[in-house]
Amino acid sequence: MPRKKAYVPGAPPVFSRSALEDFLKCPRCFYLHRRRGLKPLARIPLTLAVATDALLKNEFDAIRGSEASHPLWDENGLSVRAFSHPDLETWRSNFKGLRVAHAATGATIYGAIDDLWQHRESGDLHIVDYKSTSKKETPDLEGGFGEGYKRQIEIYQWIYRQAGFTVSPIGYFLYVNGSKEGGFYEASEGRMRFVTTLLAHEGNTDWVDDCISAAVACFQRDQIPDAAEDCDTCRYVSERSACLSR
Repeated sequence: MPRKKAYVPGAPPVFSRSALEDFLKCPRCFYLHRRRGLKPLARIPLTLAVATDALLKNEFDAIRGSEASHPLWDENGLSVRAFSHPDLETWRSNFKGLRVAHAATGATIYGAIDDLWQHRESGDLHIVDYKSTSKKETPDLEGGFGEGYKRQIEIYQWIYRQAGFTVSPIGYFLYVNGSKEGGFYEASEGRMRFVTTLLAHEGNTDWVDDCISAAVACFQRDQIPDAAEDCDTCRYVSERSACLSR
């Protein structure tokens, strides 16, 4: 059953960073979910990723507000500190985040970051996103979910600039890659070894304004938009309907 409509005619929409990503992937799914209130297919909860995110936040929170360095920064030649701000926990909250107004449409755009590092000399902020995986190859941003991850960090960069922060174009993905090598059981506990990789991405936010305007226009019209050609959900619905009609 569709959930109760959240749309109020004439009211400026409120879009999360993930809503914009959904629009880019498939305008039809975005519209049916955000405008018509159709509940999307359930996703497998990434509970292990939630755990590694929490541990990484604990790791950098332990030195936040101090001038201490971290071995990861030293290994990668970074002159940064863990940025401290009284609203950091709100900015990290999935349903709160940092919220800004889009000047052209009046829409509210928000996103929840994992961390912020501040360059020690310039004071610029680096958006940091934690990622968890388990694969043989060293993680990279080419192929797979890489393009979506890049857009993710670029939207965050746009949001923080709109909020008045000086944000470096260089964002970081802190990947922890679970190793399948070695043993697991040790001293009455199961332990998994993670190999850490820090990936830098030079973001370009020039596309974000136009994306928001297009998403708002799609959301506010009455006609259901076309599906994206490569949308698995729409393909499944179409093929399932065809099978049932035979």
